[in-house]
Amino acid sequence: MSIVNISAAFEIRLGLMAPPLATTYENQPFTPVTGTPYQRTRLLPAQPENPTLGDDYYREVGFFEIVLFYPINQGRGAAQARADAIAQHFKRGTFMTQGGDVVKVTRTPTIGPAVQDGDRYAMPVTIFYRVEQF
Repeated sequence: MSIVNISAAFEIRLGLMAPPLATTYENQPFTPVTGTPYQRTRLLPAQPENPTLGDDYYREVGFFEIVLFYPINQGRGAAQARADAIAQHFKRGTFMTQGGDVVKVTRTPTIGPAVQDGDRYAMPVTIFYRVEQF
């Protein structure tokens, strides 16, 4: 199933980043450690596109979001540096293959405005993708 493959492709590539950062994945148990940064991931698929009249071809599109959670009141520096590194790691034109699906990053990742979330400074990074299905 392509949605599972798309999510796995992003998660595997994210796991290759150094230094590693504790990560909470969709519907998996996770307990944050006070004072320690972590990241949360989720895949947000959009409505598939049907750019041709044929019945077999369609395009999966959407975005993968990584929200960075850093301790509050420590400035934006560390979170911004990690967000910048993620944007570079998933730069436009990046290809990932998982389970026969080829995922392409179609736009420069967007680093959104940070907000306070409880005792955390939360900064989202949004990565847009496309997968051609035949």
